[in-house]
Amino acid sequence: MIDFHSFLPEDPKEAKRIFNTLPAEQQLEIVLKTRGKERIHYLFLSEHAEGLVQRLPELEVFLTIKEVGEKDCLDLISLTTAEQLQYLLDLEFWKKDELNPEKILHWMELLLESGEERVIQFIHTSDPEFIGLLLNKFLKVATADGDPIETSDRIPAFTLDQYYFIRFKEKAARSVFIPFLQTLYRVDEEGYRRLMEALIVELDSEMEEIGYRFRNARMTDYGFPDFEEALEIYRFVNPDFLTPEKSSSVTRIPGGTEKISPPFYLTFQGEGFFLSSVLSRIDDPQEQNRIKIELAALSNKAMVAEPIDIFEIDEMKRVTRKVFHYLNLGLQYLSGEEEVKALEALQSVPLQKIFQCGVGATLLLRSKAESILKEPWFSGNRENLNFLDPPHLEKFEGVLRRRPVLYRDGIPEDYKSLQDFRETKTSLEMVEAVTRFLGEKLHVYPQRLKELDQEVTLSTIFLTAWANQILKGTFQFEPIERIQL
Repeated sequence: MIDFHSFLPEDPKEAKRIFNTLPAEQQLEIVLKTRGKERIHYLFLSEHAEGLVQRLPELEVFLTIKEVGEKDCLDLISLTTAEQLQYLLDLEFWKKDELNPEKILHWMELLLESGEERVIQFIHTSDPEFIGLLLNKFLKVATADGDPIETSDRIPAFTLDQYYFIRFKEKAARSVFIPFLQTLYRVDEEGYRRLMEALIVELDSEMEEIGYRFRNARMTDYGFPDFEEALEIYRFVNPDFLTPEKSSSVTRIPGGTEKISPPFYLTFQGEGFFLSSVLSRIDDPQEQNRIKIELAALSNKAMVAEPIDIFEIDEMKRVTRKVFHYLNLGLQYLSGEEEVKALEALQSVPLQKIFQCGVGATLLLRSKAESILKEPWFSGNRENLNFLDPPHLEKFEGVLRRRPVLYRDGIPEDYKSLQDFRETKTSLEMVEAVTRFLGEKLHVYPQRLKELDQEVTLSTIFLTAWANQILKGTFQFEPIERIQL
């Protein structure tokens, strides 16, 4: 299909006219192909911006706001559905299992700036428990006939009805929550009173715990599973024993579904060159859709399994890159880097299994390293790794991590390809062969090396032994007198 948006004229009026001759589906397709400010431009080029915004996947709304900046997306925020807004707030308001006060104040301020209509919609569509949870973080409530509440800085308690008196826990909350409470009181006075009563009797810790459980339930509905389920993607699957499954075992997506898979994840397929090349050979729309949906589900699990404390775009990009790195490695391992076999694997093996194969390949390396570490030369003592020369030391230490990494120039990287796997495998085999030779043939072990008054590495040992071979005719690790050199 022609990438139509690149042919729009520069004149804004003419561009708007031409853009609006396109069917809504094509407008949406163009919007989904763009990112950041360009996406905002095309959304509001349409005469049906609200409809386009509300058809965007929740994740894409969130990412667009993050890419452009919240303050520059007030018009976009004002057009979101209740579900899209709740998604935004669920991702933004929590840091692990605790509410983030700064984020709450920031987003409540944005909500007010989005207009009263947006605030009223939020009040009518949000669970009262959710609104109560937010208010509870910033204010204390007492009644006229109850115990008075303390105020500070000579600021009187705030009241709308001379019955419920409110003290704000911090100054910044007053300017945000007073106009919000005024709107709440005006549009739902009875709901306001119920909230005030709940804030008087509920304990802070209980409200937050219940709120966190509800939030996790909503996150599951969004496709983000609980932590235990998400960890399943890192369960060891031996890639040497995985065989392609019958195609019926792969998830089949019925046609005509209204749910659009977020295109964000696919923008990183270049992180796995081999995988990207094989994906480009799939031309069946149903198969393409199946892969998009499986990729979104897998990436969501990775977001939870890492885990990300706060959903920031840089962290989300890092995790998505890791997903493609493991997919690329897993697919190369399964297919032996043959594209025909790789295509068969993509069509017959769920993406999560391919990802697990990539993870499994790195865990095979870790198992090999742990086995070498237990051999007589190292005797299970990780301090003895310091006798290794770079880059073997870095590779060995990196692969021993809970989730193995590949060190390059001191920087940890994901294992991205079969070449990375082979590079580390060769390094481990070399270390194994050399240390066995040192112990069995030269009778040189770390205990003896530690008695020396200078730092020694394996290369030092071999160079010294080689020098002895030249000078004395014996390949042994013994000191060489300066006069002999």
